Amino acid sequence: MLDTHVLTSNSNVRIRRFNQDSPEKVLMLHGLGGTGLNWKHLVNIFDQSFDILTPDLPGFGLSTPMNLQNYKPKDFAANLAEVVINQFGNKPVHLFGNSHGGSVAVHFAYMFPELTKSLTLISPALPDLIPQFSAYPVMLSAIPGFGEKLLEKYQELKPEERALNTIKQCFEDQKLGEKIWKEDLLQEMHDRIGQDYINKTTLNTLRNLLLTYFDQSKNNPWQMAKNIKVPSLFIYGSKDKLVHPRAAHKVSKFFVDSKVLVLPRVGHVAHIERPHAVRDFFYKHHFSNLVSAE
Repeated sequence: MLDTHVLTSNSNVRIRRFNQDSPEKVLMLHGLGGTGLNWKHLVNIFDQSFDILTPDLPGFGLSTPMNLQNYKPKDFAANLAEVVINQFGNKPVHLFGNSHGGSVAVHFAYMFPELTKSLTLISPALPDLIPQFSAYPVMLSAIPGFGEKLLEKYQELKPEERALNTIKQCFEDQKLGEKIWKEDLLQEMHDRIGQDYINKTTLNTLRNLLLTYFDQSKNNPWQMAKNIKVPSLFIYGSKDKLVHPRAAHKVSKFFVDSKVLVLPRVGHVAHIERPHAVRDFFYKHHFSNLVSAE
């Protein structure tokens, strides 16, 4: 594995790269507050013919913040296009995105079709004006002043408590989450020590993400989708507390070439909860020769 940084026009992006120089290029984008480490469970079971890039998005993990006032999904997409060109040249990528990373992935595919080979979106944060009830605290934290106080209170919790709160929000099976994800979450929190910009980045990103929910212009992600021609896979968890699986019904109306999988008894992070199911859905539609016999 290559663990390094890529200097872009407005950030210094930390990347992890696996199976360097393998023929098929893959870019995996984590969700709000996460890091590239979130993809570990999926990367570990992928075939070695995939050259996989898992960056920490700018302002998260060990990537420096963007020197921009706003953190719109399109800004992340433009930054990541520089990373892709730096690492892969002009070769198109199979693009994975979870939650906020899913929104960024849609913007990337729309803005850089020449760099996009396929989309695989896991509980993507695409506009839904009737969010899950359990997602309301996240939505309310976008309110100026309130969000800052909420994050201050959150930071007062012990790392163990914060990790368990995240698992409770993201996993359907709490015990499984504690078993396979808690140590990674604690490592991410340790990496953030001394990085005072994280809270500001998180709130700025969340506020700009939620603005897309009310955007009725051609810049709304669902409108962008009509111009995205690459094969697109969507994976939802039936027990997702943050992104309602009903969004699956909208996909085929907007994405020209799309397939949907709803996983029973799975929450917001299917790539961590059920990585084999995610991998095999991707293989089935793009690399049938690699479909798992498990």
